[in-house]
Amino acid sequence: MYDDGFEYTLDSPDGTADCAVVLLHGSGRDENDLLAFGRAVFPIAVLYALRGAIPWENGFAFFRRTPDRRLDVDDLKAQAAQLCTFVDFVIQQTGQRPFVIGYSNGAIIAAELLCQDCSLLQGAILLRPLSPRRKEDLPSLTGFPVLLLAASHDERREPNDAQDLADQFVAAGADARLEIVDGGHGWAQDSADEKLSRQWLVTRRQTD
Repeated sequence: MYDDGFEYTLDSPDGTADCAVVLLHGSGRDENDLLAFGRAVFPIAVLYALRGAIPWENGFAFFRRTPDRRLDVDDLKAQAAQLCTFVDFVIQQTGQRPFVIGYSNGAIIAAELLCQDCSLLQGAILLRPLSPRRKEDLPSLTGFPVLLLAASHDERREPNDAQDLADQFVAAGADARLEIVDGGHGWAQDSADEKLSRQWLVTRRQTD
């Protein structure tokens, strides 16, 4: 399917959905990559699995990097602004603000999406994240719920990357929680990413 500049797969549950979720895959992957994870965490949600607009390696990415692999900040911000329009489309389709799940490249643009307009979303789960705005004060995120899932031996991240982003979120007023799973940049072998995400979601719904 195609809307607002994005290719996406729509995965609807049996019966009435209890929420909507936007899924943002990692670099070199595609829109199918997070469907199983999204369904495991949100069993009766309607899932909007996006394909990044940038061809990258054998798949896609949501924004460009420079030749030395630094974030192309200008492109990141422009792509995140476009992503805001897609989230608004999801709101119009479902009548509710979605959650967002982002992995790696998708987690970085999801974090930038929060900075641009967190009012579009109910909450965020960021897997193997990295700050889109290093050493900056983030806009107000008062009360916004976000779960960050980092890995103890992530070969693509510096040791403090996730903590630095969590600290930025907290300083901006977000209700941010950082968890460290045992493993590398990929999925934790003991399904810790799923378990921690489900636990966080249960806690969120109990406090709403």
